[in-house]
Order: sequence, then C-alpha cells, then structure tokens
Amino acid sequence: MEEKTKVENLEKIKKKNFLLVGSNFKYSIEKSYLRAFKKLGIKNIIFFNANKNFLLFSLSKILNKYILGLYYLIYRIILINFISKNKKFDYIIIFKGLELTSETLKKIKKYQKKAKLINIFTDDPFNLKFASCSNKEILKSIKIYDFFCTSFSKKLNYKLKNYKVKKHIFLPFAYDQVLHFSKKIVNQNKILSKVNFVGAYDPERAFILNSLKTKVDVFGPGWINSKIKNKLINLNNVFIHGAELKELFKKYAVSLNLLRRQDRESHNMKTFEIPSMGGLMLTYRNKEQNIFFKENQDCLMYSNMNELENKINFILKNRKKAFKIRKQGYKKVKNHTYTNRLKYLLKNIY
Repeated sequence: MEEKTKVENLEKIKKKNFLLVGSNFKYSIEKSYLRAFKKLGIKNIIFFNANKNFLLFSLSKILNKYILGLYYLIYRIILINFISKNKKFDYIIIFKGLELTSETLKKIKKYQKKAKLINIFTDDPFNLKFASCSNKEILKSIKIYDFFCTSFSKKLNYKLKNYKVKKHIFLPFAYDQVLHFSKKIVNQNKILSKVNFVGAYDPERAFILNSLKTKVDVFGPGWINSKIKNKLINLNNVFIHGAELKELFKKYAVSLNLLRRQDRESHNMKTFEIPSMGGLMLTYRNKEQNIFFKENQDCLMYSNMNELENKINFILKNRKKAFKIRKQGYKKVKNHTYTNRLKYLLKNIY
C-alpha cells in the first residue's frame, strides 16, 4: 500500500471508463480519490453527485429525518436514469451508498452488465445503531458488489463472509496531499504547551474530556449542547479545515485522537491526517494503528484515563523527546497517501 505499490497495467487501466458515486463535499474522501485518479493520469471518469442535479441539491439543503426517505427514493430514480442513458462503464465505484438498495444495485447491473461494482465503505457496515453509519439495505447489498472495501479492521473479514461477500479489500484511510500535507513541521521552540482535540461531538468523547485534569482546546461540530462541566475544556463549536487545521496540529504540543467505540480496534482519518500536518498524535492503543505507526516512536498511545493523563503530562514536560516522536511520525506517514491507496485498489480490482 506504500510507495513501492506499482500498478503494472496502468496504461490499460487509463483506457477504462470509471463512474464514481458519492458526495461532492470539498473535504470528502471522494474528492481525495478524484485527485488521486488525476495524479495517476486516469481521465475517463464521471462523478455522479447530488450537486449535479438541481432537485437533489435542493433537497440536500433541507435534509432531516422526515425528508430523508423521500430524498433517498428520488436519488435512486435519478441515478438509475443517469446510468441507463449513459455510456458503458468498466468500473462503478460507490462511496458507502447509504441511499441505495439491493434492488437499485440489481438495476445498475442490468444496465451496466460488464461493469465491476465496487463499494468503498468508510464506516462499520454492521453498525445499524446510527443511520449515518449503515442500514439493513447495506447488509443485503454486500453480496451484490464485486468488491467490498472497508477502512475498518481486517476482522470484518469474518463477518462479511457470513454475508457472502465476493471479495473484501482492506482499504485504510490516508491523507490527501493537497488538503493535509504540511511541507515542513514547525520549529520546536514555536510549539505551544497546549493540547487539542478536533472532532465531532460524541457522548463517549465528552465523557473522556469531562474526566481530564488538563486543559484541552476542542474544535468541532455538535459541542455547543454537550453539557461538559469541566472548566478546563475550552469548547469551540466550529468546523475547521485546510490551512487553519494544519497550523493547529503543528503548533500544539499534542493532538488527541479520541477514537469512537466503533473504531476502537481500527483507525480513523485523523490517524493519518495529524502526523501528515506535522502534529504529534496521542491515540487509543490497538494493534492496527501500531501497524502504521509504532508506539513511542511515531506517536503515543493510551488505553485508559490514567494513562491518557500521564501521556499528556509526559509530552508537556519532555519537549525534546516529544519533538523527536513528532518528526518520526511525520516521516513515517509520507507514503500513506490516497494516491497510494488508489494504486493498491486498482491492483486488486483489475
């Protein structure tokens, strides 16, 4: 999956027709993969997204639980109509596809008989607790896809087999060379003795922050109603990105990566984004993250509240040691780009 990954048939792949189906949000993983396709010189790509259709775009602006079902229905109708009238594709890559049903996929197969169907699923497909994560139609659809890719732990292999998956590809997250990569890390003397956490509100994350005895600056959506009583926690209910996020990770002594319960045995986007922006990552300990970044060499890890508190104190008191780990993490992350993830994907599907 790293730089040594070669796509032996790249010139042949460049002649293939690709359809990508997903979100047009500027900072979405879909856009990162689109840039990766361009970097590899693959140009025969059509990107289907809600913004390209006035009705879908308008509905997406007022989405709520009452209109969600209607939106999904219209989305499916417009997508099938688009696919039935368009040229023949060799590969159709769907990002999550929460809007789709197994019947939708069967119709796609009907109109695009030669196309390979690929799902890049960026959540736990078995987490039906939250509508934004998965749903029963996703589970029914697993067997229809020719390739089902997950960014979650390889342990999903066992569960996916029970749903008759044809081919499961473990496709980890990465960092976007345009959005995330910092050309250099900040000088050690300019690093502030401060701690940050960037991420959306989550009850478990709130519990951890409420229990800390260290000052933490929190940035992300949903925190305004979190009812955190810990006066050491400075809440900023904002979504920060781009250059502002780079400066944050670079200048803070440590950036917390508080994995959600569903990520505990795996990793998340911040696993790669923090070190790529020149930050020092303190994350939850698990085997999978230790494959990408060695603990105490490339980042720091914890498994309970006492250890989390102790690791934060260690970083704040041992600036030279912490800076050495930061530099090593920055060096280690360089090959974990979405371009290299795309190379790995193409190698497995061609």
